[in-house]
Amino acid sequence: MADGRPPEPADLAQRRAQTEAAFSAIRPPREEGVQVEDRKVEVEGGQILVRTYIPEGVERPAPVLFYLHGGGWYMGNLDSAEAECVIRAGEIPAVMVSVDYRLAPEHKFPTPFDDCMAAYTWMLDHGDELGIDAARIAIAGGSAGANLAAALCVALRDRGVQMPCLQLLDVPFLDFTMASPSLRGPESGYGLTAAEVHECAELYVRTDEDRRDPRVSPLLVEDLRGLPPAVILTAEFDPVRDDGERYVERLHQAGVSAACMRVLSHIHGTWVIPGSVTWGLVRDVRLAALRRAFDGTLAPQPAF
Repeated sequence: MADGRPPEPADLAQRRAQTEAAFSAIRPPREEGVQVEDRKVEVEGGQILVRTYIPEGVERPAPVLFYLHGGGWYMGNLDSAEAECVIRAGEIPAVMVSVDYRLAPEHKFPTPFDDCMAAYTWMLDHGDELGIDAARIAIAGGSAGANLAAALCVALRDRGVQMPCLQLLDVPFLDFTMASPSLRGPESGYGLTAAEVHECAELYVRTDEDRRDPRVSPLLVEDLRGLPPAVILTAEFDPVRDDGERYVERLHQAGVSAACMRVLSHIHGTWVIPGSVTWGLVRDVRLAALRRAFDGTLAPQPAF
């Protein structure tokens, strides 16, 4: 290409292979002293895998980080999640559960969402085996995974299921009606584009009605009261930037504790690349949010 960029992948398989190779290059080595196991979870129409990380000697019952990988609903897996998540189980310390939900377009909405719900329910049902504290669950995800995490929190509230104590949302895409101004602004010329956001949406949903479903567009949910506290990270040059920033405003209006931090001079999720100042600082923010959520000091308590 004249501009030095690689050619666009010809099909989804090639895109997936390129993404897997990129994340493989930055995937950290496994932590010593952490038991890693892939477990099968029954879902409608088949099985999915969840990967559990249990640090040796972690105090039981332990807090849990429930992680949903990104990739536009059509890419990503358990291995890419290890590079994307950055947080290590032994550092918190906590049990970690990562979900290999089925991907679009082979499995369109609601399958990825339903898989995440099934994995979350499986985790609660196997709490004694995993040694977890159901009152100290944090749900986290990046990009599409952040969308699934936010939507899952709404569904858990509405179904009366044990909710997380924190939703940690990294560059979330939360409004499939594409109403955020950042999706209509000038392109940075790098990274995720508005056209690619539209493409991801087309791959994931079937109809315009799906786009307004609360399991797809949590930003459009009329009542956000009673949701877990949220920590949201957005990037300055990200077409979905305003989704996360609009969401924190909506949460505040509903009386939900939430913080949003915009990372300047960055495109969609680029702080997953290790070695930069931003990578280290974003990692510290995530760890601090998790530790405060787990020890009960994240959200300020009323003085009366």
